[in-house]
Amino acid sequence: MEKALICNIEKYATHDGPGIRTVVFFKGCPLKCIWCSNPETQSKKNELYYSKKKCISCGSCIKSCDKNVLSFEDNLIKIDRDKCNSCGKCTDICPTNALNLVAKEMTIDEVFKEVIKDEIFYSKSGGGVTLSGGEVLSNGDFALDLLKKCKENYINTAIETSGFGETETLLNLSKFCDLVMFDIKNANNEFHKKFIGVDNSLIIKNLENVSKVHDNIIIRIPLIPNFNDSEENIKKVIDLALKNRIREIHLLPYHSLGKEKYNQLNRKYDLNDMKTPNKDKTEYLKEVIEKSNIKCIIGG
Repeated sequence: MEKALICNIEKYATHDGPGIRTVVFFKGCPLKCIWCSNPETQSKKNELYYSKKKCISCGSCIKSCDKNVLSFEDNLIKIDRDKCNSCGKCTDICPTNALNLVAKEMTIDEVFKEVIKDEIFYSKSGGGVTLSGGEVLSNGDFALDLLKKCKENYINTAIETSGFGETETLLNLSKFCDLVMFDIKNANNEFHKKFIGVDNSLIIKNLENVSKVHDNIIIRIPLIPNFNDSEENIKKVIDLALKNRIREIHLLPYHSLGKEKYNQLNRKYDLNDMKTPNKDKTEYLKEVIEKSNIKCIIGG
């Protein structure tokens, strides 16, 4: 039976497509955006969250682990993440929930059972289900079958994608989507490679290809100070939108709400000094977009 690692199923979301929605967050993403607010979705393997604030250093987790993954260091738990197989024994025994698995392995039926619970909210609000990540294209087969199941039950569907994945997968998913939300992080290839780790040519190609077969696409720009918030970059994204007959762009201002997740994954957060984008500048960039007769929303 087909399964996928699901990090979260968020209910009552209002910024990931029209109406009230349920957002399914897949685990696994090929990109390494330095501002990522969901670092737990990057790796394809399951991982442990560890909250130092909740830990009482009782040692129960260490005794439960037969792989010798856990040990004490400075009266806190140290995790050998390379050896951990995410069996969950330590999370089950922890009395304070200081240890938690990032994701849960679920079948399509299990995920659908959760999303169908809020069917009445979808019908009343014009909402539905949005598949996100991580990267939905990295979970293509599972995502495709889940989208089909939603459409069979007359549920509005959407995907959020970075566009970095197989073109065939994107096109197949788009057939069962009412809306495609497509990230363009930077139109400049050198900036893209430096801050995200990959060339953006495949992303641009995929945007062009999906726009030929789908007429409801929104470009989304995570607005990061000193990376892609220049008027020059915004105008290049406008050109991409116009070229591909896309009439809506969303600006998603940077925030640091995911910082605690880095701490719990024992990863370094490189943007401690980064501030949220200036509101006046963000409004100005919105005006630049709207002058091209493209609808623009700040915050999605």
